[in-house]
Amino acid sequence: MACLLSLSRFCLPAVLVSLLSGCSTPPVALHGNMDPRELWDRQKAVNSTLTSWYLHGKIGVKTGKKGGSATLKWNYLPDGQKIDLYGPFGGGRVRITAGTDSAVLKDNQGRVIEGRSAQEVLYRRLGWQVPFNELVLWSRGLHDEEAEDVRIDAAGRLKSLNQGIWHVEYQEYRTVNHLVLPRKLTISLLPDSLEIYDDDGNYIGDELNVKVIFQRWRDIVAG
Repeated sequence: MACLLSLSRFCLPAVLVSLLSGCSTPPVALHGNMDPRELWDRQKAVNSTLTSWYLHGKIGVKTGKKGGSATLKWNYLPDGQKIDLYGPFGGGRVRITAGTDSAVLKDNQGRVIEGRSAQEVLYRRLGWQVPFNELVLWSRGLHDEEAEDVRIDAAGRLKSLNQGIWHVEYQEYRTVNHLVLPRKLTISLLPDSLEIYDDDGNYIGDELNVKVIFQRWRDIVAG
């Protein structure tokens, strides 16, 4: 059955979820009696210098009793990116190569899908809705001007935010070189944003949760 995406509906593959958890990260020490907002301003300035990266991690998606997970390899540059997904989530292996306004997905069965973004081609191939466009900022502990209900913690790091149809919660951070970067975050649909259906057209619900774990940052290029 073909999957159609509208403002209130998308289809999701029916596979079981297996989300991996990581070890906790010690809190970042406060700098004297600095106000959290001042710490947040510093955090934004420093993390904004990270414009290229190569990281390994995990992504899990769950709605109701259905979901899936995949290993993630993400090589990002300002003018392009490559995203590799391995495992049940990716249907074996999926590679997405994206520029500023186009994307191509290739899987291990030789299928090719073209679209405007990584998020679009992934959805068209597998039915998974993962906001990769927004993750470019969220993965660095940053947000854009459209974000609402932004909360920061006592150490001046993002704690949660709403953006578009998504709610983001930051659960763990880690220090990488001179940067304090998210290690684990969860992304969920805001209430009444989408209706979710499986491959057979059966209504599953309106709850969708995405867990992202960044396990290893490598070859960081700042500036």
